[in-house]
Amino acid sequence: MSRLSITLPPLAPDYSGAASAFFDLGGIVVMHDASGCTGNYTGYDEPRWLNSRSAVYCSGLRRMDAVLGNDDKFIQMALNAAESLDPTLIAFLGSPVPMIIGTDLEGMAAEAEAASGIPSFGINSTGERYYHKGASEVFIKLIKRFAKPFEGERSKGVKKVNVLGMIPLDVGGEMNYHAVTKFITDSGYELVADFAMGLSIAQIERCPSADMNIVVSLSGLDTAEYMQQKYGIPFVCVMPLGSGQNLKDKINGTEKLTAVHDGKKVLIIHEQVFSNSLRECAEEIGSSQITVGSMLDLDSRLSRDGDLDLPDEKSVRNAVNSGEYSLVCGDPEIKKLIKRDDVDFLPLPHAAVSSKLHWNEYPCYIGGEMENIIRRIANP
Repeated sequence: MSRLSITLPPLAPDYSGAASAFFDLGGIVVMHDASGCTGNYTGYDEPRWLNSRSAVYCSGLRRMDAVLGNDDKFIQMALNAAESLDPTLIAFLGSPVPMIIGTDLEGMAAEAEAASGIPSFGINSTGERYYHKGASEVFIKLIKRFAKPFEGERSKGVKKVNVLGMIPLDVGGEMNYHAVTKFITDSGYELVADFAMGLSIAQIERCPSADMNIVVSLSGLDTAEYMQQKYGIPFVCVMPLGSGQNLKDKINGTEKLTAVHDGKKVLIIHEQVFSNSLRECAEEIGSSQITVGSMLDLDSRLSRDGDLDLPDEKSVRNAVNSGEYSLVCGDPEIKKLIKRDDVDFLPLPHAAVSSKLHWNEYPCYIGGEMENIIRRIANP
């Protein structure tokens, strides 16, 4: 019962992150479930779904199919769809029931590929992990399958970059995708591959040629570490915000002197890379003491001492009402948990938390709107 949410919506699960990672690749994505998980993704976790042509199907799993393990039926359904759609790939995504009955999703993918010749993937999503785990698993499998060895010489300095972790569950719809990628190219960098909005097989093939990986959310961190080990590509974890200078500083290794932080205390509850970037920008110009909290598996690789792991609604409720923070920043739904009159709230929508309730309310990460947010956090 410790994970019970009374006020907050359920957080986006791993199958939604996996489907988001596949979305733009022109493949067939089959969610192996009875329809609830597929509807949860298409209706609540994917801002791009309306007016899209992405082929996301539900397997229509029924009781007797689960009891008898009738996997051939679902493989054939995917193959029938592939005959008319000519997809680039086929992906079978898991959900709670396939996890419980031990469905071999990778085996299903192998059979589908043997029958069709179409690259096929089995993703062991379960609905018990958060979305970044599913997206991360997909990114690494795509690279292992499609990336071509880089045989040339890397640029002197950083000229070509990959962006890792750009999914709508973190950045909302396409506004921030376009704003951030435009800023990167306008800054003189060549964008080789964007995992995952706008991603193509051709981009994946070229991604080992990048000079650096830019990790803009936690869903890209494991991929960056894999590519560093496999291809020797260094990475930075940063979301460009406001003027975007924070990205340039990270790439160039520029260390900034910051003010003494002895002012009011601020708590940011959001995606961890975004929160860290927002904190670093605010620390450069203000005196507030800023803590980052995460409801989505606080990752020690990205956290500072004092950052908060908030694994359930109760822990969030306790943190925002502790009296320690004068300003709380986070998804608008978190405001409902604040019961103190001496705590200000700054809404920063996070689609993985509130889904379609607020995904049209995101601020643009590049420009004056975000600069104002940074200033408010810096000096609340």
